[in-house]
Amino acid sequence: MKKIILAAAATTLLASTAMSAHAAPAKAATCVGCHGADGNSMVPNFPKLAGQHASYLEKQLKDFRDGFRKDATMAPFAKSLTDDEIKELAAFYASQPAK
Repeated sequence: MKKIILAAAATTLLASTAMSAHAAPAKAATCVGCHGADGNSMVPNFPKLAGQHASYLEKQLKDFRDGFRKDATMAPFAKSLTDDEIKELAAFYASQPAK
């Protein structure tokens, strides 16, 4: 019986660790309105971020932030992002399955 309880506890711990590894960064709350909670936008005007390469997403966010890419909606959001936050967001959306 102890082995079963230990196995169940270990499985639960591993599952919760795996889920927390893909938890959305705090700054992703800003992205949800247009791009969806997991980056799979339901609106054709807003691109799907899920499954994109992290390096691509990083470059696009940095280009919005630094003014190389112009968009009246994205610029204000991207301006406040640090390089580390951009890296976190890119990794999160890259890890999401595209639908």
